Amino acid sequence: MATASSNANTSKEWLIVTAIDIGTTFSGWAYSTVNDPEKIYANQTWYAGEGTLASLKTSSCILFTPEKEFKKFGYDAETEFVRLAEENKHREWYFFERFKMALIDDRNINRNTQIKDISGKKMPALNVFANAIKFLKDNFYATYRKRVTFSKETDVTYVLTVPSIWNDMAKRFMREAAFEAGIPNNQLIIALESEAAAIWCQRIPTELPHRDLAISTVGTCNIIVDLGGGTADITVHKQPSNDTLVEIHKPTGGPWGGVEVDKKFIELMKSFFGSSHWKDFEENELEDLLSVKRDFETQKRIIKLDTCNNIVIKIPRSLEDNYEPKSDTSENLFGNKIVLNRGKLRIDVSLLKKCFADPVDKVIGNVKKILSKKSTRNVSRIILVGGFSESLYVQGIFEAHFADKSIFIPPECGLAVLKGAVLFGQNPSIVTARIARFTYGLEIAVPFDPKIHPSDKRRNSHAGPVCIDSFWKAVEKGEVIKDGHEVSRVGKAAFNNQCRGELKIFKSKSRNPMFTTDHSCECIGSFVIPMNRRLKAEDSNVSEVFIFGSTELRVRANQRTFRDTHEIYIHM
Repeated sequence: MATASSNANTSKEWLIVTAIDIGTTFSGWAYSTVNDPEKIYANQTWYAGEGTLASLKTSSCILFTPEKEFKKFGYDAETEFVRLAEENKHREWYFFERFKMALIDDRNINRNTQIKDISGKKMPALNVFANAIKFLKDNFYATYRKRVTFSKETDVTYVLTVPSIWNDMAKRFMREAAFEAGIPNNQLIIALESEAAAIWCQRIPTELPHRDLAISTVGTCNIIVDLGGGTADITVHKQPSNDTLVEIHKPTGGPWGGVEVDKKFIELMKSFFGSSHWKDFEENELEDLLSVKRDFETQKRIIKLDTCNNIVIKIPRSLEDNYEPKSDTSENLFGNKIVLNRGKLRIDVSLLKKCFADPVDKVIGNVKKILSKKSTRNVSRIILVGGFSESLYVQGIFEAHFADKSIFIPPECGLAVLKGAVLFGQNPSIVTARIARFTYGLEIAVPFDPKIHPSDKRRNSHAGPVCIDSFWKAVEKGEVIKDGHEVSRVGKAAFNNQCRGELKIFKSKSRNPMFTTDHSCECIGSFVIPMNRRLKAEDSNVSEVFIFGSTELRVRANQRTFRDTHEIYIHM
């Protein structure tokens, strides 16, 4: 799964930086040019059905034919699938929504992993994600070509956003999906979503009406809470100087996004209408189901902490007809807190507020835990970004729990990640230091010492007895790593006349692992390098370089008698 390249060339000549953000619920792209990097353009032509739900992004839905060929993405995919359902032709088609959630905690994700569509049919995850990225890439380029007809695709550097809390395998999977979508490795940068949001917020001018909320101030520490559809991504940054950021607390978070509220709402509907009736509605009335979901999405955003009035959801006739309240469901459970009358479902707001409770409570708890640390005692501001942060109820909860902090919600907070990713692509070194999440290093063989090495790890080589599976440490967990930090070593072959060697990269939860076979260790990448078979082991010098500080760890290696340098990208 690691992405490796031969003859690696890390220099880029680009004219355009384009960010692609595949969210759990909404996706989009934005770009800027090298001549005017802070003037960011986004697609303004995403249309949701009849325009009932306005969005500067399109929905994260993708449709494939029965032959598993890509058909449509976004709102167009929703509309087409509904049309197929009305004609009862949809059952063999593949329709995926919120497919990003498949990567949130799958440590075994690889190019052969299968994910299920809404009806349970399986397709390779790589095919789904690659086609989503390709659609957004092609949609951007077609739009841009209308403005600049002489442009070439090689003029573009792409920035793909990923949650900071994703594991290494999921992040690496996205790079491979981008490659499958037609984006070469040397034209791709991976951006962490919460970092991108912090970069965008850093650009908000200080001439705001409430000057104490301005965040572009040297020396300030801010906690960024990126609340998306699927995940909550929480990081802390300090601004040591203009146009720089330093990470002062490792990212944390979990699956506490807006979709958790949606799930609770659907459970509420099942309880009221009855599971059987609601299931029939979900399976046979897709257009009306989509309408109900979009109506709830609108209501979800306008509920406030102090809202007392009932919330009204429009109910289509296909759901209201043939519905008969039963004593063991709606009447008994809800009394007059949910009332259905003439196509309108009046819901006591207290029930909807309960839908927010689980994800919001977990986010609040994690923010409090972070703010209790010694390293974050100077944090004075909480910045809310992401689509779920647009909820007035969420904003009110934060204001109630953190009265001693400034709560900042930037304009168009749902686009903060996308726009910040563009700025990050223009200047990847803007984040000058990050904290190592793990100890990183290589698997090597060292001279065998019977006083410290177990006998089962002893092997004979042309260099003498060696201890295999030894962990060579490049950086230690918790270490502050500056952008571009390099750690190098010279390796040697174990035997004379080797024609190839394998480099295995490991990470560990331990600060000082002794062996790569320890329970705390995990292999996160490997690649093979050619070697001069005419050399003895003692002369077969191999240059091995770790390059830290970015969102990805790069490891380069070459046998010094060869010009070719081999490289691997690994997420940190």
